[in-house]
Amino acid sequence: MMLRLLIFDDDEATGRLVSRVAEFKGIDAVAVADEAAFRISIDERPPDVIMLDLQLGGTDGVAQLRLLAEQKFAGVVVLISGFDARVLSTAAALGRDLGLSIETSLEKPIRVAALEQVLERLQRAGRPLSAGRLQEAIENGEMSLDFQPIVARRPRALRKLEALIRWDHPTLGRLMPGRFVAMAEADLAVIDAMTEWLLRAAMDAYRTLAACDIRVPIATNMSPRNLHDLTLPDRLERQLRDADMPLQHLCIEVTESAAFDNAPDTMDILTRMRLKGMQLAIDDFGTGFSSFKLLRQLPFSAIKIDKSFVSDLATSRDSRAIAKSIIELATNMEMEAIAEGVESEQVASMLEAFGVRSLQGFHIARPMPVEAVAPWLERWIGEVAEPDRETRRPAGADLSQ
Repeated sequence: MMLRLLIFDDDEATGRLVSRVAEFKGIDAVAVADEAAFRISIDERPPDVIMLDLQLGGTDGVAQLRLLAEQKFAGVVVLISGFDARVLSTAAALGRDLGLSIETSLEKPIRVAALEQVLERLQRAGRPLSAGRLQEAIENGEMSLDFQPIVARRPRALRKLEALIRWDHPTLGRLMPGRFVAMAEADLAVIDAMTEWLLRAAMDAYRTLAACDIRVPIATNMSPRNLHDLTLPDRLERQLRDADMPLQHLCIEVTESAAFDNAPDTMDILTRMRLKGMQLAIDDFGTGFSSFKLLRQLPFSAIKIDKSFVSDLATSRDSRAIAKSIIELATNMEMEAIAEGVESEQVASMLEAFGVRSLQGFHIARPMPVEAVAPWLERWIGEVAEPDRETRRPAGADLSQ
């Protein structure tokens, strides 16, 4: 089916240029120059792609992004502007935060070669990414999980595995969460379906690992949008018991900003999860605006130090100070401190010197499919020096604590 493109630009010359190039590529293109025509076009026949100028006469592109988000526009947005690249980048980030699928940005004056590349990429992709398309992907088995180890090194032990969702798109290839999670979060039904799939897939993976004598907690991310249903803890408990997975072997990771939104309901849901035995980790700690009173009230068992502080630990005095403060806070509150984004031996050794036992990052292992975990673990344990061999825990040990 022919791709349909709507161009909203009050510069009619730009509209004509884009329309001509698009039509030459076999794309059905319509250009409009005012907000009324734009709204009518969206309402009557929603396009697959919108090319939106950020600088408009009686309005502006940001206002139109909010309109598209309110209408739950399911297609792709390409931003164009004569402003500098930083303005375009900020507007694109805003659009993604609103749940829109922002494909790319084009600076004015538009170069025909750059425009052709964008249009050709959109044609190759076929149907644009959208919440509705993601719902179909979940139902059609296009989602998969990779697992990244969280380890202690002295003695060597696998402490957890973090389950990371991927979208194996039939034409775009493997998509990372950054391409589709914000889109899912814009539709409550879709983010609930995606999280439900992730949890069930993690439980299936646990059974696969248990058959290899690997029984460690699996950590999964949970969107703040999922923390609206007070029945969630009971449903999780039933699912875990049906899957023969110990409740203490599920660790729910919640971002710092999510943990402090809608505090009464959040406290209810998270507290009941902990009472049932599940682990709770506060993710990306240090990047939000935490209330220490709420941190004391919420029942977290672990704090994950954000990778932005870990990655430049060796070169930034500020990052070292922040990381040490978070580690001390975790220790004093009897929580596990987990460092994510560990990408060098120097950083790993520094963190261990600061008292961090749980390390995660490319220096330890890259995310891998579940069937690769057992071979990786055997190799990794085998790398340990002879004096440590006598003290290491067996690969199948229960390392939930």
